[in-house]
Amino acid sequence: MVKMSIGAAFSETFDFLKANWTQMLLWVGGAVVVLALLGYLMLGSTFQMMAMSAGDPSAMMGAMGRIFLFALVAAVVLYAASMLIWRGGLHPGEAPNFGWALQAGPAFAFGMFVVFIAVYIVLMIIMFVLALIFGAAFAGAGGFSPTALQSGALGGGAIALMIVFYAAIIVFFLWLFARLSVAGPVMADRLTRNPVTGITESWRLTGASQWTIVGFYVLIFILSLVYGFIAGLIFGGIMGAAASGGSGVGTIISMIVLALLVYVPQLLLSFAMPIGIYRAIGQRTSGDVFA
Repeated sequence: MVKMSIGAAFSETFDFLKANWTQMLLWVGGAVVVLALLGYLMLGSTFQMMAMSAGDPSAMMGAMGRIFLFALVAAVVLYAASMLIWRGGLHPGEAPNFGWALQAGPAFAFGMFVVFIAVYIVLMIIMFVLALIFGAAFAGAGGFSPTALQSGALGGGAIALMIVFYAAIIVFFLWLFARLSVAGPVMADRLTRNPVTGITESWRLTGASQWTIVGFYVLIFILSLVYGFIAGLIFGGIMGAAASGGSGVGTIISMIVLALLVYVPQLLLSFAMPIGIYRAIGQRTSGDVFA
């Protein structure tokens, strides 16, 4: 374990993309095709049935059950694809282990879900306690009555407190996400199905670089917004021109190009960042893998 630099994270992330983008497209594209077929078979006319049975609770519950089941299947497929991507990048040349991926992917998703639900419950408890404490203080000071708010004695302080509290929550979740960021790659590297192993090892590995990882994610997010905004302006104008000209084929082609140039790269980047961080906080460099 070493202290990560943002430059190292960028280098490892884009080295992974450069060496594995075709494999990533293969797995992601395969997952999308499988989900499209499963969605057609499992859902079919579910949404139409929901619209037609607006007053029938049993039909509505049945439709919601099918949608929930499809969501579970989609999670299994997508997380299995992510495990195949991470394992293939860390151990190039190894044959895909579909059985392991179909178990490790959902296990990883479930482990992260449990962690974030537990954190959410703790935050709700903290918010409830704060509401009791400050609610009593506000009541003693006149509460949120118009007179108290107009005087500015309470209103400004209450608003400032709310802003600080919600900003602290955002920072906390960024930090937590950073500490758990390499749990999936750890599971892929060790070929384990145990999410506890991935989560605990991620917590250990990211200890020395936790705020650097937060900065890396924030910087990538800002750059992605800028890239998406510029690409949207360029291809949005092209799509608008195609639509005004009455060319349906031109509009479809523009939408496909926009997806390929904006959304697909960002999707692949989201798969590459955890690996980049994992490599940057490890002892080896990208020259050892990603061949």
